[in-house]
Amino acid sequence: MKPVLKKWLAWLWPAELGALAILAFAPFNFWPLLPLSLVLLFHRLLQQSPRQGAITGLLFGMGYFGAGVHWVYVSCFEFGQMGVFLSALVTLLLVLYLAIYPALFGGMVSRLWGSAGASPEGHRLSVYLLGLPGIWMLLELMRGWLFTGFPWISVGYSQVDGPLAGMAGLIGANGIGWVLAAIASLLVMVLMSLLQRDWKSVSHAGVTLMLVIGLVTALSHWAHTSDSWTEPAGEPLSVALVQGNVPQLTRWDADQIMVNIGRHLEASESFWGVDLLVWPENAIPAFEQTLPAGLLPALQTRSRESRTDLLTGMPLGDPVSGRYYNGINLISSDPDDQQTGQYRKRHLVPFGEYVPLRDLLGGMLDLLQVPMSAFSLGEADQRSLALRHSDHRIAPSICYEILFPGEVMELLPEAGLLVNISNDAWFGDSIAAHQHLQIARMRALESGRPLARATNSGITALVDWQGRIMAQSPQFKQTVLTGTLQPRRGSTPYVSLGDWPLRLLLMGSLAYLFWRRWRQQKTA
Repeated sequence: MKPVLKKWLAWLWPAELGALAILAFAPFNFWPLLPLSLVLLFHRLLQQSPRQGAITGLLFGMGYFGAGVHWVYVSCFEFGQMGVFLSALVTLLLVLYLAIYPALFGGMVSRLWGSAGASPEGHRLSVYLLGLPGIWMLLELMRGWLFTGFPWISVGYSQVDGPLAGMAGLIGANGIGWVLAAIASLLVMVLMSLLQRDWKSVSHAGVTLMLVIGLVTALSHWAHTSDSWTEPAGEPLSVALVQGNVPQLTRWDADQIMVNIGRHLEASESFWGVDLLVWPENAIPAFEQTLPAGLLPALQTRSRESRTDLLTGMPLGDPVSGRYYNGINLISSDPDDQQTGQYRKRHLVPFGEYVPLRDLLGGMLDLLQVPMSAFSLGEADQRSLALRHSDHRIAPSICYEILFPGEVMELLPEAGLLVNISNDAWFGDSIAAHQHLQIARMRALESGRPLARATNSGITALVDWQGRIMAQSPQFKQTVLTGTLQPRRGSTPYVSLGDWPLRLLLMGSLAYLFWRRWRQQKTA
């Protein structure tokens, strides 16, 4: 092989490894590829200089996020009508930004334990059990928070159908991500110790690895089959989820508003009488003031007569402030009772639902051609919604909000059921809709609650309290998905504590490792 080609292949290898790791997520679900990819990445970084490690991490991130969020191009090109060049540029800039996190990881790991990895400190068990997984998860948490956060394809989501799924109710998706990184790191220690014939380190790492795998497997199995934290509450709910399959390009067309609402009315006609009827995000694509005067009162009358609670996505306006919100309206409620009858989205999509630094970037709205792109942020202290015709409360979320477990858990344990509405038509025929459903299923696992998920173009789904799909719709087809969900009460440990145990673990373990390094340098 020619030296130049060999060099290029060596540099491309991390990007290929990152892209391969995406096969661990939906719709492929080959979960073992995720820990395997981390093992190979960690092993490479521990043999590199800080500069090499940062480049390796950046290339891994480019492959990982390039393969994992390439659907952003579809959103920009097909529905944002930005053209090939601008769509590709926006996608590339997003991938580059996200790749900064694994680049930071690579640089930090290689600097702390890389080229000097053969030193006694570099091969301490604490480095592998605490250091590598600690830095990895610290950066994943930052990615899920900084600039409002983008925790898409965090590594823990690969386990929704994996052996660690049961751990979600204990430690959440982020905790599962730490466990995966810790197992991968211990495997690297075993591998490197074998290569260097360090039998003491092999035995220490091997025993620790077996203990960790045995413990998390036992806990996962017990938690997945136990109902000691949550239990059935009240009568089951019959549910009908309407998938209108409204074309994205005509959703906000003023001439098509009543046609699009008519799709949902027609599809719902045979399902009045179920306990809960759900229409997707902005199924009613207009403010109440601009709708035909009799539409909402007629729906309220139908709801009352059939004893069916109707939840629909629609923009909600505030006549006093002039602001408007991406919202959910409980049509069966009193329209003047906004405290219990409406929900206003609390976590908006940057550039999709609002423009950051609007005074400086306001022209971006014209460039993106996204309708209704100046939504206001809903109140942080909103409560769950009380259904009027059954003794249950629901925890609502709209589209992107399901990515943020802390915000979903704030509505628990009061609510016995999760309801997520979305419009995944923005993703086109890409892997994003499958990934989005996988993320939503993790919220059911974490909370010990069933989930009803209604989307415009699919994937509409009913999910039980253990994250298992009970029924799902085909994509890009107008249909109604029906089934029965059993609300639950009680709190999983994750609902009660959230990510705080993980944060304390990360802070404590990294503080300990840096203290040891400082002490070693001081006595050297």
